[in-house]
Amino acid sequence: MTTFLGRAVLLCATVGMLFLMTGCGMLSAVANPKVAWAFNDPAPMTVVVRRADAAEATAKQVDRVLTATPVSPDADWLKNVGPKPEVAAGDMKALSQEPMYAQSHARVVAAEVWLRTLSDIKSDGGSSPNILSIVSSDLGDQYAAVLAKEQEVAALDAQITAEKEARDAKGVSDADKAAHDKNVDDLKKQKSAKEDEVDPLKKKFLASVKDAAAQTPADKRDTVAAALVNLRQAVDDASIADGAAALRYPMAMTSMVDSVKQMVPIYVADIIEEQTGHRPVLSGFKPDVSLDGTDVKITINGLSKDDLGKISVGDLTTQTIGRTKDWVVHTLGLLPAISSTKDHLNFEQDTLDALLDGFAKNGWKRVEAVQIPLATDPKVASATAKIRPHVKPAPKAPAIGVAAAQPATPAAATVAAAPVKTGANAKAAAKLTVKKPAAAPAVPAATPGAPAPMRPEDFNP
Repeated sequence: MTTFLGRAVLLCATVGMLFLMTGCGMLSAVANPKVAWAFNDPAPMTVVVRRADAAEATAKQVDRVLTATPVSPDADWLKNVGPKPEVAAGDMKALSQEPMYAQSHARVVAAEVWLRTLSDIKSDGGSSPNILSIVSSDLGDQYAAVLAKEQEVAALDAQITAEKEARDAKGVSDADKAAHDKNVDDLKKQKSAKEDEVDPLKKKFLASVKDAAAQTPADKRDTVAAALVNLRQAVDDASIADGAAALRYPMAMTSMVDSVKQMVPIYVADIIEEQTGHRPVLSGFKPDVSLDGTDVKITINGLSKDDLGKISVGDLTTQTIGRTKDWVVHTLGLLPAISSTKDHLNFEQDTLDALLDGFAKNGWKRVEAVQIPLATDPKVASATAKIRPHVKPAPKAPAIGVAAAQPATPAAATVAAAPVKTGANAKAAAKLTVKKPAAAPAVPAATPGAPAPMRPEDFNP
């Protein structure tokens, strides 16, 4: 049995490694005491990625609710920012029954419920363009200015990653590697300069928020305060999901190959559902999956014509390989994304704290936020599972999320994937060859019968 001292040493080593790889945002994520449970949580890489995606998607929903959702003082959605207890319990039960969680026994993070809840908030109009403008008319514009700068930093990060991938691709000459390294250095300097512009903007904005909140009339304040309290809880729970993903990531790397195999039936079922409107029950599905770096090879067996509809096995295999490669590349680059998400969640937290502190300074009494129950809570056990339909991804959106696949029945094709795109020098697409059915190891069984739940990548407000 691992001793307490041994676990402490391993935890410190993990934190140190993550900090050296990704910087302060990652250190902040894993240092959160509320994520200590994730160290011993049996989450495979599929769940780790799901947590990171849920955290990022929740942060985007909080931005949308704060800055892009019109509101009036009597708007019904202000009362629904926090889910009702029975709804939260039903969502948590449905999530815990998904094959990814049922098979791994990993904890379902509360951010998944917040993501469902916040995505349901819609508004056709209102007397104010957003919540922030109720507090002060220019706060929304100031927040947007900060987001624009953050997006510029993120764009530079993406360029740095692309240059590194191009540098590390097979067959790149020493001269080209040196050119890519120079580009990386130049981009890092640009990123540092942009970051220097962001911090003063944030400080100025947060000061304005606190001053404006302290002067907000009581009637306006009381209209939005409870909604802001619940948004603050959503941010806190998203930070826990992000930190849990960061802490578990190094340990979950050993499950990478098995996790890729688990994603294949998910994407097969997604693609068939998108093409036919019917999600197959994949009881006879036996794909053969291999992974070499970011190169993926898949042989699809066990699908009937009824399962496939009008889509051919070749097309299905090609699309499945594309989505699986996207997932692999996304997973291998997950730590910087986790760090970036944490930085933005910190900004959202500071913004909401400034609002609520300003309200309190002017006599407002704090109210309790909605608490999402754990899957082990008796209220969840007795709840009715709230199944969400799978939504077809938006065009050109990368499919990197986590729907549940159901097991279904015979055809086969093998597609050898070309090397994944790496920077500007990327090679193009996969080569398709059709072969006879071949035996393949079975993918772990999934739970049949239920529609796929909504996934992080399905949210596209």
